[in-house]
Amino acid sequence: MASPDQPATRVLAEIEIRGPEAAWVLLAHLYGVLVPIVLVLVTNHHWAYLVETVHNPLLFYIAAVLMVAGSAFEVAQNAIDKWYLTPETGSANGVGFCDMLAFWFFTAGQALVAVGLGGDAWWVVAIAAAAVIVFPISYLTQTAHFAASGVVGLLVAVLGYLAFGDPVIFLPLFLVFATMAFFTALLQTGAQVLHGFTTIAASSGIWFFAWAVHNGDAGAPNSWLFTLTILAIGAAAVVVMRSLMMKLPASERVVSPSV
Repeated sequence: MASPDQPATRVLAEIEIRGPEAAWVLLAHLYGVLVPIVLVLVTNHHWAYLVETVHNPLLFYIAAVLMVAGSAFEVAQNAIDKWYLTPETGSANGVGFCDMLAFWFFTAGQALVAVGLGGDAWWVVAIAAAAVIVFPISYLTQTAHFAASGVVGLLVAVLGYLAFGDPVIFLPLFLVFATMAFFTALLQTGAQVLHGFTTIAASSGIWFFAWAVHNGDAGAPNSWLFTLTILAIGAAAVVVMRSLMMKLPASERVVSPSV
């Protein structure tokens, strides 16, 4: 039997889920930390096109760093919550120092992408700056604290569409719906496996941005019909999955002795 003073025992005491479920949730968060690298790669690969198309693609690199930082703070908040999310935890109820920093960095990253796309227009800079300034105030007062990130997300989608001409760039807005479906099911059922799906959905919007950039550079944007078809299939899948998710049992909570 492992001594409570051993490092492995102390680490496991901070994770109140176990086995494949814990591996899945932790790997999903690793994905969330690393996926902003896609923004760096797509910017490098399509640099010449972006220089001619958007205001300042250099800002995309800084945005990627901010997004990585946001994911790191999200991991920190989950660690504080010992990886078992309930409605009372900071990761769930939106009241936690690291949770606030996570969403603040996400919002700032999205704001920089918006400025990188259309920062030559004063109103784009004004909206992006206002979102970054307003977010911590709205978070601390718990007043529509997701509004700022929602506004900059929509701004990125509109500016990206105007720049690249591919409507798939609007699909990250659908991922908000998918994320909330997984997240609410997680809190209602206690099935911690849904934490991983929530994280994957919340983190994957950057792939659609990269797809739109690639298609714009190739001069082959997708049609609205194609995009709406993906949206319809995705929405139907989430609705079906939601009914299945709500039948999942609560995960066993593994509480280790204090060390």
